[in-house]
Amino acid sequence: MGMVGVYMRISAEELTGLLQEPDRFEQLLEDEERQTDIDKAWHGLYFLLTGSTDLDEIDRHSLGKVVFGGDVIDEETGIAYLTPEEVADLSTRLQFIELDALEARYDVTTMNEQELYPFEREWGREEKQYLLDQFDELKRVFAQAAREREALVTWIG
Repeated sequence: MGMVGVYMRISAEELTGLLQEPDRFEQLLEDEERQTDIDKAWHGLYFLLTGSTDLDEIDRHSLGKVVFGGDVIDEETGIAYLTPEEVADLSTRLQFIELDALEARYDVTTMNEQELYPFEREWGREEKQYLLDQFDELKRVFAQAAREREALVTWIG
């Protein structure tokens, strides 16, 4: 199946409860209607948004938060979250990113040399459209959560 980037919209109150009792996450997972994913595009999108390929030093202070979340709830699983305020800020920032600018950052040579997931050494033209389609989904998820003043929980699963 592979590793998929997943987002779950939750209320601020649910986030507070989750931070107090991380085991509540299992209960939240049962509500699949509030979950969406960006398929396996997370590494490619992280590169397009940040210019970085290194996942050992994930940038959680810029647009890297869009892909991997902000503060980490569980180091072992990589589950992280964004507060409603962070979601609103990042949603606004995402809406201003022009597709042309994102396309200009698509560097097949670097992506293949660095073996970005999931295509490793097989990034090409078709894969660019795949990333752009998933970017649209990412913008949609953030816009919906921002409209509802929700937090987002993120993970790769």
